[in-house]
Amino acid sequence: MNAPLNHPLPLLDLDVLRTFVAIAETGSFTTAANAVFRTPSAVSMQIKKLEDILGRSVFARDARSVTLTTDGEMLLGYARRLLSINREVVSKFIIPDIVGVVRLGSPDDYGERVLHMS
Repeated sequence: MNAPLNHPLPLLDLDVLRTFVAIAETGSFTTAANAVFRTPSAVSMQIKKLEDILGRSVFARDARSVTLTTDGEMLLGYARRLLSINREVVSKFIIPDIVGVVRLGSPDDYGERVLHMS
């Protein structure tokens, strides 16, 4: 179902996508909760929010396991790409863009005095 172009689509929260990927990779809400530093109930609420936004279930749950649905498998690829793009963008502003070799030259006698070489 496509939304009309004049109706704004909801935005996906990157924290929720990070949690979704953690659950998909660990197969456990509890293990994923530890990985993203949240409580299991907070993780469950995030996934409910994600499923409400998308109008689809992304996980099939039973008493002992969590697996991706077909929609969840499709979302996993997009979620990983979005998180990767986010890392790339943020690193462009946080990590200096300095690349290259620094060479330092000095006269031999000065280098020997400073470096205590014989």
